[in-house]
Amino acid sequence: MDGTEEEFVPEDEAVDGPSALKKLREKLKKAVEEKQEYLDGWQRARADFANYKREEATLYVDREDRIKAEFVEELLPALDSFELSLRHTPDNKDLAMIYRQLLSALKNLGVEQFGKAGETFNPHTYEALREVATEEVGKEHTIESVERSGYSIGDRVIRPAQVSVYTS
Repeated sequence: MDGTEEEFVPEDEAVDGPSALKKLREKLKKAVEEKQEYLDGWQRARADFANYKREEATLYVDREDRIKAEFVEELLPALDSFELSLRHTPDNKDLAMIYRQLLSALKNLGVEQFGKAGETFNPHTYEALREVATEEVGKEHTIESVERSGYSIGDRVIRPAQVSVYTS
């Protein structure tokens, strides 16, 4: 209350004017405290719900990526066989077409194949199988050859690429 509002006080309480006013002020103070408590609780519940929705959305995306990764892991032996067959028979156009179609389907799912000769070696995405000595400047810590391709979904590596790395 800002002091300009008047409150009706019944006549039987008018005799106890100061004590009735004191009681009303205590009731008002208690009501204001309860209102603030309820408002704070509501705001916390609203913030908790917003956090819950954000966490669920993140978990959903993560769960979806995990399911895709598990699916791709099951396909990797077949993809490796295609890749190996293409290395030994590079002129087999039918095999190359099927392999490209598989990679295209995986790309549509958000799966990327990585690992190419000449790229910089990164221990988080590549597994070094052997080191190849080089005297050429600038070739150190680059990939000499890819033995097995790596696959990822976004920043998540499904399987690191196995490579040979140039060293000095």
